[in-house]
Amino acid sequence: MKLPAAWTRSRPRVLTPGGYVGRGGGRWSRVPAAPLWYGSSVQANGIYPFTAGTARPVSGAPCGTDLLTRTAVALDHYAFYVEGVISSPSMFLFGINGVGKSSTAQTMTLGMMARGMIPAVFNPLKKGEHTPLVEQAGGSVFEFGPNSRHQLNLLSVGPLGRAAAQIGGAVGEELYELAMWKITKQAQLALRVSRGNPLTDMEDAVVEALVQGILARSASPVTRDLRHAFREPSEAVLSLTRTHTPERFEEKYHALGDSIEAMLSGDLGRLLGGTESIEIDAGNRGGFCFDTSSIPQSATTLLSTAMLMSWSLGMDSIDAHWELAKHEASKAAAAAAEGETYVPAVTWSGYTTLMDEFWYPMRAAPGIVDRVDALSRSNRSVGTAEMKITHSPKDMMSLPNAEDREKARGLAERSGLLGLMALTVPDLEELAKIKPLTDKEIAMVSQFNAAESWGAKARTGDASSAPPGAGRVLFKVEGRPGVAVKMIQTPTQKGFHITDERFRAQSRRSDDRRVAV
Repeated sequence: MKLPAAWTRSRPRVLTPGGYVGRGGGRWSRVPAAPLWYGSSVQANGIYPFTAGTARPVSGAPCGTDLLTRTAVALDHYAFYVEGVISSPSMFLFGINGVGKSSTAQTMTLGMMARGMIPAVFNPLKKGEHTPLVEQAGGSVFEFGPNSRHQLNLLSVGPLGRAAAQIGGAVGEELYELAMWKITKQAQLALRVSRGNPLTDMEDAVVEALVQGILARSASPVTRDLRHAFREPSEAVLSLTRTHTPERFEEKYHALGDSIEAMLSGDLGRLLGGTESIEIDAGNRGGFCFDTSSIPQSATTLLSTAMLMSWSLGMDSIDAHWELAKHEASKAAAAAAEGETYVPAVTWSGYTTLMDEFWYPMRAAPGIVDRVDALSRSNRSVGTAEMKITHSPKDMMSLPNAEDREKARGLAERSGLLGLMALTVPDLEELAKIKPLTDKEIAMVSQFNAAESWGAKARTGDASSAPPGAGRVLFKVEGRPGVAVKMIQTPTQKGFHITDERFRAQSRRSDDRRVAV
């Protein structure tokens, strides 16, 4: 009688990933990992065997590879919002200096631009940080500073006023009223920053009356008109303040007069001394960038004023673009109803905004956070995907006013997506009080900036030698595990994003000397 095969008689017959256990079972002690390759759905279409998708997000900006699985990752806050993953198209990016926050932000911005969104970049503090990206895209760059190419005019009708003139009718009248209201708010905000303390209720009312009087008298008002309006108050201002003479008015509101004089003097006066309006082309798909890199970071009042005023100008420009696009779409619909064709001069595709050094102006004066709080609450309604960059959650907790600190926490709480680059454990524990983080996630991010050895390779004169932890980021959506990614920059992107040119030039000189020896 023929005996059955030995492997069928072996006991126990337990199937493992390496084969059956026991004599003749063919079990391998070690199974070598199969080669892993990446390809697009077009390149890998129909390939067999063992093609499989990734469990990591693949919708949005192509970012890089997952640090744990090495699979490709593509994501951004706008894509997450469209797909219903987050409730607000907003993102906060935290990280210490030199780990690639700006590069990460640019990579995601480029991915959204590729899908038709328009970049609006606010206030890079380093020369050449974001301006080359906008220039390469064909956008407009505005350099703000006391001695720069462009200055600000607080009393300009701005983009909303120009859009109102183009649209006309009832909508135009509403836009014009909104533009006038915003002029008043800008003047009040600039005076608040210049003074370093809030205005009183009555001082706010006086500024509003002064601005309204200027706008009623002048077709081309400028910021310095505030000085003349204060020195020669109108009857409406005297009636409001219950003062009967200019002398009595100046005596009663001398503190406000001092604030106006301070705002219109020195570097701040030159910054706000613009006489020409800032023209932003709503049809330019390359977007715009407001560059304040010429202002020293030590000039707190000057830089804070430039940042806040440019934020207002930029958001007004986005609102004006939306209203113009609606107006053009209605004209096209009316033409179609008549059997004619009208090509809209302006169309809408949404904006992706980038605010660098986000917390800087928050420290300028109590209550400033209110302005940013209002902007952050409206990103869905104004059609913007909003990204803010800062160093540490301590930035929000270091505000001197307790009420401002709570409002600042709210900004982070409402952010749909967090990007965490190299941070300290205390920073991460503080952030975990606002957005839940696991112990493993905290441990991972805290190690992002650790060097692999004492003998790291020397820095070279190009972009090839990045510091430890550069480009590593944990993307976190509340209620889901974080996705740890090693960001990848293309050679083109590396070429126009250079923020350490002096160090690179020094390294190149050192290399040249070594070669000469």
